[in-house]
Amino acid sequence: MLSMIIFFVTAAISVFSAIKLSTYADIISKQTKLGGMLAGTLLLAVATSLPELTATVSAAAIGNADIAIGNGLGSIIFNFLVLFVLDLYFRKHKLFLRVSNNHFHTGLLSLILGGIAGLAIYFRPDPSYMGIGLTSLIIASVYLIGIGLISMKQRNDKKKQADTPESEESMAMRKVVALFIAYAGIIFFSGSGLSISGDWMASTTGISETAVGTLLIAMTTSLPDAVGVYVALKKANINLAIGAILGSNLFNVFVVTVSDAFYRSGSLWSAGDVVNMWTAAVGSALTFVVLLLLKRKRTRNTFTYSLPSLFAVACYILFIGFILYY
Repeated sequence: MLSMIIFFVTAAISVFSAIKLSTYADIISKQTKLGGMLAGTLLLAVATSLPELTATVSAAAIGNADIAIGNGLGSIIFNFLVLFVLDLYFRKHKLFLRVSNNHFHTGLLSLILGGIAGLAIYFRPDPSYMGIGLTSLIIASVYLIGIGLISMKQRNDKKKQADTPESEESMAMRKVVALFIAYAGIIFFSGSGLSISGDWMASTTGISETAVGTLLIAMTTSLPDAVGVYVALKKANINLAIGAILGSNLFNVFVVTVSDAFYRSGSLWSAGDVVNMWTAAVGSALTFVVLLLLKRKRTRNTFTYSLPSLFAVACYILFIGFILYY
């Protein structure tokens, strides 16, 4: 009972903080040179993904590899569920037809990282150096180089566009940034409570650690992303919303590599259950679907536009059944 109370209290704190983060990120994106794409991919995505970081690192530190990997990779799938459900909810606006093509590069980088993670889990032997697996070193290098190239390209594209001032927001930028950092800190610490309470539930309820990490903790730590994206869409900042989802997925793979340094029994990637490979595979498949949708220019009607999102939601339901059955 105590573990459940801690779990839901920290989840509620994370969601409330995410609403504030999304609001401030929207202001920053419109009143600075960042723009919606860069603010979503880097600023909002990383901030709302801090629960994944603390939850994954905490799980690795206590020696629970399945919760660590399951949370990081499972959050990717839940993020896509959020994206496709909101796409259905706002289907009349046809979001994927209105976003910047620059999101394609973020999605492509996410697909590459997901593929590396899936292969590492499948082949399992992973030599480690100073306690960090070779896979983690490769993923970290690809992530940092990719983010650097994406940031450079988006800044160059932003210079060519005229910014639209947000007259209704009167808060001083320094105050906005300070509040953004404050709520990001709250989300950061709430993630540890989710991981520790989730480990307690796995040990006392008989639910597998993989299921707890991939479904329960991944879903809960991704709630800030979901709320942040919804608030961004309500504010008509589509690029901020899409960028937050794709940027968060990038960061979720990266946090597993960070947690590898806190796992003291060899490589984290080779210690987890092989079922995590299917989590990586489903995440990569959904990423590929998003890449195709970003390249779509038009549809006949709202129904045909909604078909890919309906298919993706159905796939997520089947995936839940597979994890629980396994």
